[in-house]
Amino acid sequence: MIRRLGKFGYTAYLVGGGVRDLLLDRRPKDFDVATNASPEDVRRLFNNSRIIGSRFRLVQVYFRGGRIVEVSTFRRDPDVQDMEEAEDAEGSYSLNNLYGDPYQDVMRRDFTINALFYDPKDFSIIDYVGGWEDIHRRVLRAIGDPQERFAEDPVRMTRAVEFASRLGFYLHPSVEEAIMDDGWRVTQASSERLREEILGILLSGASGRAMDLMNILGLVSHLFLKTQGLMTPHMDEVVSLLVKADGSIRRDSPWAPGQFLALLLLPWLRSLCPFTSKIILGQTLEIIDQAVLMVKSDLFLSARLSHITRELLLSLWRLARGPRVRGAGRFRENECFQAALDLFKVESLVYRRDRVLLDQWHEMEGRKRKPFYRNRPKGLMR
Repeated sequence: MIRRLGKFGYTAYLVGGGVRDLLLDRRPKDFDVATNASPEDVRRLFNNSRIIGSRFRLVQVYFRGGRIVEVSTFRRDPDVQDMEEAEDAEGSYSLNNLYGDPYQDVMRRDFTINALFYDPKDFSIIDYVGGWEDIHRRVLRAIGDPQERFAEDPVRMTRAVEFASRLGFYLHPSVEEAIMDDGWRVTQASSERLREEILGILLSGASGRAMDLMNILGLVSHLFLKTQGLMTPHMDEVVSLLVKADGSIRRDSPWAPGQFLALLLLPWLRSLCPFTSKIILGQTLEIIDQAVLMVKSDLFLSARLSHITRELLLSLWRLARGPRVRGAGRFRENECFQAALDLFKVESLVYRRDRVLLDQWHEMEGRKRKPFYRNRPKGLMR
C-alpha cells in the first residue's frame, strides 16, 4: 500500500500504535497509514476501499482475511484565517479536516509513544516529539500541555490509564497531575465514548492495574458516579478479582463484558448479602437488581449487557449454594453456567474459599447428565 502511494508521488508512513508495538516487541493489532494524499486520492488508487467519517474523514482499505488498514491524511490545527473562513461559511467549513505536513500532524496527536512514523522504504523511524526515548524509558507523556490536550478531548485521560496499564508504563508527572486536577472533565465526554472506553479497559488484559490507577488518580469517582459508593470501600478486593480475571477469563468471549462488570459489584454484594442457603432468592435478586441498575445508569449499558451482568451475579449465588440443592441439574444446563463457573473460580482464588464447592461443580460438570422423561412411555421402561 505504501509502495503504491509512493509510486504515484505521495508520501506515506506507518503511524500510531502499530509502530509503538513493533518497537516494544509486541504483536500489533492493526496498522494505520498517514499520507499527504487526500481521502479522494486514496479512494481512486484503491478500489478495495471506502471513505468513512464526517468529523474526521478516513479511508478504510480492505484486504483478504478481513484485514482493514485505515489511511488518514496529514492534518493540522486551524489558524486565524481558517477560523474566519469557517465563520464566513456559517460553519460549513470543516476545521477537523485541514490538511498539513507530517510535523503538523504529529503535533495534533495525544501521546508521544503514539506519534512515531515508520518509513518502510528505508526502515527509518521519524520522531518529532521524543517518542522513541519515551518508549525506552517506558513513560507516557503528552504532546504539549497535558491540561490543554485533555480539555480538547477528555477521553484521553482514560486512554492514558489504559496505555500505562496495558503496556506497563508509568505516567509522566505532568500527565498524572493534569488527570488529578481535571478528572472531572471526563463527564463532558459522550456517554457512548465513555462506555466503550471503560469496557475496553476492562477487556484490555490489565483491568486490575487500570482500576487501581484510576482509583489513585480519582477518575473512579467521575466515571462511576453512582456505583463508586459500592466499589470504593472494597477497592482492594475489586482490584484483586480483576487481576485474577485478567489472567484466566477469555476476553473474546461474548460473556466477558458482563463477567468483568459483575466483578466490580461482587465484593459489595458479598458483604451485604453472603451467598449462603440462609439467604432467600428474593432478597438476593433485590440487591443484585439495585447494583446492576446503578452501573447501568453510570455506563449507559444496553439492556442486553445489563441482563447478562444480572444473570451472572445471580448464577454466583446459585453456585455458592452447591450442586446438591434442588434445581442444580437444570441450572447446569443454563447457557451462562460456564461463564458463571469461571467467575466462581476467580472468586475462590482471591478469597481462598469455596474450593470444595468448586471441585464439586467441576465433578458434576464432568458427568454426563442422564436424560429425563417427565412422562416416560411404558415401552421404554426396563
